Amino acid sequence: MPAETHQYDLFLSYHWRDRQAVEAVARGLHEAGLKVFLDRWYLVPGQRWQTALEKTLLSCRAVAVFLGPHGMGGWQQREKELALDRQGKEEDFPVIPVLLPGAEPGFAFLSLNTWVDLRDNINDAESLAILVRAARGEPPGPQLAEKIETIRATLCPFRGLSCFREEDAPFFFGREEFSDRLAAEVGRRPLVAVVGASGCGKSSAVRAGLLPRLRRNPQGVAWEIATVVPGDRPLRALAAVLLSLLEPEIDELDRLDKIKKLTDYFSENAGGLRDVVERVLEKQPGTDRLLLVVDQWEELYTLAGVEESICFVNRLLETLPHVSLHIVLTLRGDFYGHALAQRSLADALQDAVINLGPMNRGELRRAVVMPAEKVGLAYEAGLESRILDDVGDEPGNLPLLEFVLKGLWEERRGGMLHHAAYEAMEGVQGAMAKRAEEVCESICGQGAIREEKLRSVFLDLVHTEEGAKDTRRRLEMDKLSDEAKEVVARLTRERLLVSGRDEATGKEILDVAHEALIRRWKRLQAWLDADRDFRTWRHRLAAALEEWQRSEKKDRATLLRGGPLAEAERWLVEREADLAEDERAFIRISANTVRRRKILQWSAAAAVLLVMTVISIWQYAKLAEDRERRRPVEPEMVVIEPDEFNMGSPETDDEAYDDERPSHPVIIKKPFAIGRYEVTFAEYDKFTYDTDRSPAFDNGWGRGKQPVIYVSWDDAEAYAAWLSEKTGKRYRLPTEAEWEYAARAGTITRRFWGNEPEKACDFANVFDRKNEETIKARFSVNWEPHECEDNYAWPAPVGSFKPNGKGLYDMLGNVWEWTEDCWHEDYTNSPEDGSAWFEAAGGECGRRVVRGGSWLDTPRGVRSAVRYRNTAANRIDDLGFRLVQDSE
Repeated sequence: MPAETHQYDLFLSYHWRDRQAVEAVARGLHEAGLKVFLDRWYLVPGQRWQTALEKTLLSCRAVAVFLGPHGMGGWQQREKELALDRQGKEEDFPVIPVLLPGAEPGFAFLSLNTWVDLRDNINDAESLAILVRAARGEPPGPQLAEKIETIRATLCPFRGLSCFREEDAPFFFGREEFSDRLAAEVGRRPLVAVVGASGCGKSSAVRAGLLPRLRRNPQGVAWEIATVVPGDRPLRALAAVLLSLLEPEIDELDRLDKIKKLTDYFSENAGGLRDVVERVLEKQPGTDRLLLVVDQWEELYTLAGVEESICFVNRLLETLPHVSLHIVLTLRGDFYGHALAQRSLADALQDAVINLGPMNRGELRRAVVMPAEKVGLAYEAGLESRILDDVGDEPGNLPLLEFVLKGLWEERRGGMLHHAAYEAMEGVQGAMAKRAEEVCESICGQGAIREEKLRSVFLDLVHTEEGAKDTRRRLEMDKLSDEAKEVVARLTRERLLVSGRDEATGKEILDVAHEALIRRWKRLQAWLDADRDFRTWRHRLAAALEEWQRSEKKDRATLLRGGPLAEAERWLVEREADLAEDERAFIRISANTVRRRKILQWSAAAAVLLVMTVISIWQYAKLAEDRERRRPVEPEMVVIEPDEFNMGSPETDDEAYDDERPSHPVIIKKPFAIGRYEVTFAEYDKFTYDTDRSPAFDNGWGRGKQPVIYVSWDDAEAYAAWLSEKTGKRYRLPTEAEWEYAARAGTITRRFWGNEPEKACDFANVFDRKNEETIKARFSVNWEPHECEDNYAWPAPVGSFKPNGKGLYDMLGNVWEWTEDCWHEDYTNSPEDGSAWFEAAGGECGRRVVRGGSWLDTPRGVRSAVRYRNTAANRIDDLGFRLVQDSE
């Protein structure tokens, strides 16, 4: 393409989470004279993304693909495939990987002629010079070429015990024929199951084989792709990955709450998944289909509960006929019978299964040789054949092969992989077990406690079941003791264990590096065999405990009795320390229930009747008391009629703060009702009791009619939702505009009683001499307090002062009040219809607007237009809220 037709020098492709680092690099490139295309959001909304991106990429001289700690996003994968497609047509078109701080050096999805490494410093002058020269199509020069080779030498082409990812596709060899077949099948049918033995490379074949092929838009089909691993809560895991497509830049404070709501939505609504899939496709203009990869499907049978697994499968199958959804699942062959046991799934899998067998020798040779050639590595004479002979054709040997190859890379001599290193690790068959045994001996030599922790960690990471092979299971890190975490840290460094983060819960999790370790390490097998009876029994106990908990601990028929109870009591005596608290409690409750039943049977009928009568009377009284404590108190509401008013403070007001401007007209279009008083402890305590929350702290100032304090914005939202559910009426927090409109009560003065702060004694609990020392100590301000006979040195009971013209009490002073709005520094571009103002125009939803001032405020801080912000999770002693109810 002639130089004069280039609209941009460099197209920057990046994950949205890395935007700050990329923007910093972009500024440096701009200063170097490059014109960069920074962001996909330059594309016109509604265009098919293929057409728009192709047009933009064709106008660029080069493409830089930035890699950070978060991997590659869906849009970035699309951009990368288009760039590689152009590079295939124009050999001199530069596609340049750029490593950001925190990136894994193993990313391998692009040609390796030019790499830019900014992992240590995004402002590194030499690395930026490489990027600038590459973008211009200029050779790097001897000094920069040497730096590129140094970077290239740090790239490992082997994945060890981890599966190949989509970005590793250029290093993924040996499964090309299978990947082509799989891509064709996925294009033809909505459900495809990849079934094979453990360790045969199912996950790699899907992630590094199938997905890049679909990204290239075969038959002009544009795919959105999401990958989920079921874990012990498959519906939650599904909600987490789909939420990332619906709201990719969601605030972390809201993420877990929305995942829970989406999980409940899937669980309770048969058409819920269909709605979400349709919305995902609507939000990606030009996307034709959504592919959902469910990797390690067998976890539905080893980790998840039966009911949730069935619900998960049903939701997927119910959705397939109605939307442009395709599903690819990977399943271990020894769990295929579990899948067929569910009739609907068995029917769906008819003619939809693709079996993945072991690699033949030719395929294995490509997997060994081709990745090494990509980075300029060579095998010492005879080593390649020796490795292939040792691998053989046994299913499950691929992870061991990759483990050995990565070990050889770590012990390389220059660019040579050599026999001495292979012999030192005892070849393919012995490498992993040998490493495990060496590490174990080192840890055990530190004392019996360390040895026991090592044994305990590995046993907790293995799932055992009668009649089934041992399999790995994930463990949450926060459940480990400090001593165990020290052992885990060592095992992780040695790559025997891997840690990650559960997408659904955000918690750090631990896993065995690969099941090959379970099969081949003799010490672990001995531990498992010695502990098998206990672990098999504990698995049965878990099923019984789950049934008891599912009945909300009410159905006594689900408790242990007879032989199972006797066996449980024996294990309780022998292994109490190895049982969880809920397991111990379940056994004891079962035993106590059986004993009570025997005592009752032996008791005389008259005594039983008397006891039961007394118990019934007591329970009736307790139930009545409990019902009363849970019964909500509906707030007294005042209806506010719609009208127009000027919100904020005028430029002429010398008491106003900048965030109160510009003053602007707001039209309240619909009537609404607002609480006559702030929410009180008496009202809020009903909520905390009914929902088992911790009561709000009252600072020793009393409860009852006192306005509730020490409540966060999230607490206030939860209270409004609870009250709505209990009463059938919709309660919520007021918008900032609604609050000021109600507070002003038709006035245009600084305060609803006028401009004079001196009259506050009649209308508000503020800036009294009783508060003087407290305020000076907290805020280091000097002001002249007033003598208000009725004021308090803390929040006053609601209704203690005169109301405004709408009959609303304590709108100014007493406690600050939460509103619905996200914080903005001023009113520029604010809504003019009285609605809440959220993310638009730079809103910070981690902080919310509070209004009204408090008992701790100075005269200037108690005006109808005063606004302030508070972190949504903050709880303090002068912050509460009142509610709004939409008119019918």
